[in-house]
Amino acid sequence: MRFLLIICALTAGLTGAWAAEDPYTVSNIPVDASAPSAVEAQTLAINSGRDKAWQALYRKLTKQQDWEHQPTLDPVTLQRMIRSYAVSKERRSTTRFVASMTYVFNPEAVRRVLRQANVAFADVAAKSLLVIPMSPGYAPHTPWAQAFADPRSAKGGVPLVLPLGDAVDTSALGALQFGKASWQDIEPAASRVHATEAWLALAEPGTGHITIKLKRLGAGASPSIPDLNVTVPPKTPPAQAYASAANAAAAAIIDAWKAHSVVDFGKKAKLLASLHVNSLEDWSEMLKRLSSASNVTNVDVVALDIGEAKVAISYVGSQDQLNDQLAHAGLSLASAGGQMWLSRASSSAATP
Repeated sequence: MRFLLIICALTAGLTGAWAAEDPYTVSNIPVDASAPSAVEAQTLAINSGRDKAWQALYRKLTKQQDWEHQPTLDPVTLQRMIRSYAVSKERRSTTRFVASMTYVFNPEAVRRVLRQANVAFADVAAKSLLVIPMSPGYAPHTPWAQAFADPRSAKGGVPLVLPLGDAVDTSALGALQFGKASWQDIEPAASRVHATEAWLALAEPGTGHITIKLKRLGAGASPSIPDLNVTVPPKTPPAQAYASAANAAAAAIIDAWKAHSVVDFGKKAKLLASLHVNSLEDWSEMLKRLSSASNVTNVDVVALDIGEAKVAISYVGSQDQLNDQLAHAGLSLASAGGQMWLSRASSSAATP
């Protein structure tokens, strides 16, 4: 009986989310302020960076089509939403403060604001997406490939990485054809950069424009993205033209990932799942992992027996999105014996 009471207490506290990579941290926010004193200048600068950080975080979590719906927050609300901050690249005088700021937001506070605004968002840390620039084939030192070699792309909310570009990749990808390429063709290059999906980006220069064709390779359904046409003004240097085209391609790839991953909080569902419970510590760990999925809203204990439990998981969004976020938490759902079983992803799916 005492064990069951402890389980219920732990379940009732299931609210927050945790992740190894924090989607709620925003870095490299520039601040610059002047005031009669150094302390006042520093305070003004740090406060001025909050609005920039909120916009950066909102765009990091949401689809581009929703950027115009960003909620406007008053200074007090915004200050309470930020859990902590850090200063780097600091330069100061007696009247001026210049720095680069990192702001860490409170996940629950941000989710509450976005849900109230009815804005869908994705706050699960994205895995690296491999981008293979082709023009028409792959070569690591072409202007098109170099246009993607921006460190900011690899460190964003949806990290885009290039092949390593050495002799191994050049040999494996050099004969790649955009229309015929499959995951098996590029999987060795993807595994070298720890990517589980890839995008081919084919650039076709024309008069006054560059056309970009995008193709996703990997498990699951692949979205169909219309060709992108980037206007190139006369006398534009090739490096600048390709940089603009690469930015457009990167934005389209990131938005396609978000379209799959953003959670619609107006769509609610519940499922029953069984799991093996070896100890109180094991049960607590399972709850902790469940809590890291932001689309899990509640967990109710339906039945409890020695070594086994059945829970009702309430969630928002689709079941595919639930599976994705549980996978990030090290959990998996599998059907066996006519029912769903919840287990740690590192082990084989639990069976009756």
